[in-house]
Amino acid sequence: MLKRFLSAFFALVTALLGHAPAAQKQTAPVFTGSFLQAWYCVDWDESRWDAEIDAMKEAGLDKLILQDTAQMDLRGGWTVYYPTELDALRGHGGYGDVIEGALRACRKGGLRLFVGLAGFESWWVLGGLFGQYDKVCSVMADMQREIFARYHERYPEAFYGWYFTPEISNVPTMKASVPSLARGLNRVLDTATALDPAMPVLLSPYFTEYLAVPSVLATLPLWQTLLETAHFRDGDIFCPQDAVGAQWTPQRDLEKVWQMYREAVDGCGKELCLWANCETLTVARKAIPLMPPATVETVNSAATLDRLVWQMQIAAKYCDEIVAFSYNHYYCPLTGTRVYHDCYLDYLKNGCTLEREAPTAPENVRTEDGVLRWEAASDNVGVAYYLVMKNGKAVGRVEAGADLAFAVKRGSYAVTAVDAAGNRSAAVPA
Repeated sequence: MLKRFLSAFFALVTALLGHAPAAQKQTAPVFTGSFLQAWYCVDWDESRWDAEIDAMKEAGLDKLILQDTAQMDLRGGWTVYYPTELDALRGHGGYGDVIEGALRACRKGGLRLFVGLAGFESWWVLGGLFGQYDKVCSVMADMQREIFARYHERYPEAFYGWYFTPEISNVPTMKASVPSLARGLNRVLDTATALDPAMPVLLSPYFTEYLAVPSVLATLPLWQTLLETAHFRDGDIFCPQDAVGAQWTPQRDLEKVWQMYREAVDGCGKELCLWANCETLTVARKAIPLMPPATVETVNSAATLDRLVWQMQIAAKYCDEIVAFSYNHYYCPLTGTRVYHDCYLDYLKNGCTLEREAPTAPENVRTEDGVLRWEAASDNVGVAYYLVMKNGKAVGRVEAGADLAFAVKRGSYAVTAVDAAGNRSAAVPA
């Protein structure tokens, strides 16, 4: 154990000091797949599924990762997104069949589907401590057997693999429960092997600087121990979230985190695939201790493509493929706006080069009865949103297509237009 830790420690120190070998991977900085949460697609009919898959194919994505198809709440009750006869889940259905819808659409569109299993709300606090995690992992293994029997024979081409739903991280409760985490994970890995050893298992952990010991070096032994202990097979997929959108990983540390994951995978003695899960969102964080204060740029919304390209370019140095959380939720044209999708298509069309043409300035910016109003700007691809500035500082964000208005108080206000590539117009004062 000490030898392994020291070896990993010195290897990562060398990398962080800038003496690491040249980038090990040269993945193209594009998305090849996307995560999709079950609650989001529970009401989709066949037409919506087909349109969603068509948009993914247009953007070059060929894999869909369906997240938790069952979720246990804090009281022990379940929400289940497919018809089930399992004793633990019986009576908790009624939410349609997202697995059937996803498999049918993926087969029609030629995509590969990872079927997600079960999660539980107390996971974020308890991790693998106590008995709940083990109980849920047992349910997940039963779900695998039931789902495989129900769907695999009908959708052998589309039903590609499994998604292990609990998102392991470096918070103290998870660091303290690595043996338990491995035992639970092994229930799913061993069941996958028994059903069809060719079907990979994918897990998507994350690194947090704000709710754990804030050290990349201190996190490496966790992953080395877990990856060595778990019964991973060649071809299983370690697909960490970059946690940039959720702000768990500061942007300044992103490359160090990917170096750490690469080191952990390379040193585990197994032929694991390392994929990147790049977050396409930007999330508000207001009341969590130690987190940076929220700003206008951290509302729950799509991130502009300039940030995503930066994330992908770093991930591409270390990872075999890049998937998104989530193209479907934030970049698909069916979300209500297509400017992000169109911007990404423009990026692909131009050889993965980001367009740099700024929007025109908003027009007729004025204040009327305590409300700042303006007329829409235009852009060669499309305006994504408007920033409201007060005394030179951004204080508000208004999405394009919404009512172009913002309640104001005293002060000097201005408005600037932002396109989906992150280009900004001049700020126009009221």
